[in-house]
Amino acid sequence: MLRVGITLPEDGRKRSVVTLSDPDSVQIEFDGMPIEATGRLFTVSAAGQGLTVEVDGHHCEGRMLRLQYDDPGNFYTLDPVIAGRGFHWAKDISVKLPHILEITVVDGSIMAVNELPLETYLACVATSEMSSACPPSYLEAQTLVARSWMLANVEQKHVRLGFDVCNDDCCQRYQGFNNITEQSLRAAENTRGQVLMYGSAICDARYSKSCGGIMESFENLWEGRALPYMKTLPDSPHVFDVDLTRESDAEDWIRSVPECYCGPAFIPEKDLKKYLGHVDEAGEYFRWTLSISNAELSANIRDKLGLDLQAVRALQTRRRGGSGRLLELGILYIDGQGRDMETAVYKDYEARRVLHPKFLYSSAVIIESERGESGIPERFRYRGAGWGHGAGLCQIGGLGMSLAGKDSPSIVMHYYPGSRLEKIY
Repeated sequence: MLRVGITLPEDGRKRSVVTLSDPDSVQIEFDGMPIEATGRLFTVSAAGQGLTVEVDGHHCEGRMLRLQYDDPGNFYTLDPVIAGRGFHWAKDISVKLPHILEITVVDGSIMAVNELPLETYLACVATSEMSSACPPSYLEAQTLVARSWMLANVEQKHVRLGFDVCNDDCCQRYQGFNNITEQSLRAAENTRGQVLMYGSAICDARYSKSCGGIMESFENLWEGRALPYMKTLPDSPHVFDVDLTRESDAEDWIRSVPECYCGPAFIPEKDLKKYLGHVDEAGEYFRWTLSISNAELSANIRDKLGLDLQAVRALQTRRRGGSGRLLELGILYIDGQGRDMETAVYKDYEARRVLHPKFLYSSAVIIESERGESGIPERFRYRGAGWGHGAGLCQIGGLGMSLAGKDSPSIVMHYYPGSRLEKIY
């Protein structure tokens, strides 16, 4: 059994609505005392550090509402739930959740936790991350990777809140029964109990939407030792003679459209939307451009770094990883007293966080500026490659491999070289 955080205290929700698929078969407890379901719809509100529950015009107050369905076909619809928490595609959706739902109040806001069997969770993850239109070999590969990441459970980001993972891109996308299909159930069943192993350990199988053509190595993104199965390699049937740690190579690479599994040679951008997850945006994932005004960028840097910054004079790409992602970004700026100052940020995540208020798609970017009459740039333009951190499974690349006829073992071995598949239950 797995505990998944659906609504988190950081979301700041004060009110949620729960709708029961079958009010006659649900078991309900409020602060440990059983209560009868007198209606199909519950309104749950945070009241200080307590919870107010309203149903059919009646209300009660307490600390925890717990609902349980033993029939795996029944579910609760929880609304609203955030998807894309902290990212540029963030939106509210409703989700259908099976088995057990617990609702409490933490730090004055609602927290909802769904408890369910691991394999049911994985069937939901596969078609929350990507679409059920993906070929079976891709859905199996996604499930193998999701199971491995979950059972390795290295990061333990939410342990203090009493659940294993959250429902969103911070961990893995889980949107309950919203997108579950026969295909995703079959992918979970066909791979049941199988994980990626390296030595005696389950692989920390992190993944992202698009590497942009070359995978990033683990140690360039996160703290800790290098992982031999997560390193810089081309996402392609070809070997490219490029070194993206060199600025000239990185710029040439980002301006080009090489033949890569995650590129238009294997999956045209116009066809991509039907394969993406329900909350993903239609757009360009392999190569893209985005611009931002100096005023907007300056406000974002002030907010994120707490600097006395009046305007950005220049952005310098000082050091890159093997996929072209930024390991060091220099920021030259004018402070509130008109003095020339500079600072730097390190690692892909920090660069993406400061370069755009909605979190930049990828830090594998060329940065161009449009100078005004004062000599200070009026706008900055980012020409980028990929979406996300670029390490491990490239989801669009895995899709491209699948569409090219590769089976699920071939896909996962491509993205986690040197690992092996092992059935552990």
